[in-house]
Amino acid sequence: MFKTAKKIIRNMIMIFKEEKKIPIPNPINASKLLKGKVALITGGSSGIGFAIAESFLKSGAKVIIAGTNEEKLRSCCEKLAGGVNLSYIVINVKDVKTMSEKIKTAAAMFPEQRIDILVNSAGVVSKSDFLDMSEQEYDNIMDINAKGTFFMSQAVAKYMIENRIKGHILNVTSSSALRPAWTPYQMSKWAVRGFTLGAADKLLPYGIVVNAIAPGPTATPMLGKNDGDSIYNAYCPAKRFAMPSEIASLATFMVSDMGNMIVGDTFYMTGGSGTITLHG
Repeated sequence: MFKTAKKIIRNMIMIFKEEKKIPIPNPINASKLLKGKVALITGGSSGIGFAIAESFLKSGAKVIIAGTNEEKLRSCCEKLAGGVNLSYIVINVKDVKTMSEKIKTAAAMFPEQRIDILVNSAGVVSKSDFLDMSEQEYDNIMDINAKGTFFMSQAVAKYMIENRIKGHILNVTSSSALRPAWTPYQMSKWAVRGFTLGAADKLLPYGIVVNAIAPGPTATPMLGKNDGDSIYNAYCPAKRFAMPSEIASLATFMVSDMGNMIVGDTFYMTGGSGTITLHG
């Protein structure tokens, strides 16, 4: 009875609440899609995270790439040639205690003094088969892929709420989240898919939009693919690996104002792997 009355009162408040005029975004030049935004990208020193950083820079954003290897981060900044619009910060997503301070440090790197976009791209894959999986490998994968995504999102969400920033959080999951999960990698991606829905529900009232992007097999160092290698993949219906730049283009749209009505969704870019077939 109490819950029913509370719901009725809340609905009445919403009915009589002054209607807010919300501007409808119009398509703009791709090079300005993220103009004025500051993005923090974990796992930004290689693979999909690196490609997303490059795409964000081309779309007008200021970008902070995060990882655990400072030398590699510095080298990536030189490759991206982002100039004054690019910086880096060392963040270990397994070190939850330091996250809040790291977020504040990252936010202070540019004159805007803010973070508008978080991309959770840090991740590792399973090396062992089910029967050979060790507890140490299991914990490491789950801590980075699932726990790291959860607490990075929590820390940035708190920062955004405290500073009244209506931002975006984009999780990088995988088509593996659609397959039977017998590895900690697959289990972690199932977890991220569910967390994306839950975080979207919790954070939308604060103007924070949460979504996920789920690549299939992608030509990255994680899968042993380097620049110039063949991207042929006999096991994928599309017969090739996805390119990181393709994933990055979709990510850029999703975290722009044009993607504000995409809420709690996971967008798959798999070439059919995991969507029209479980193989690949």
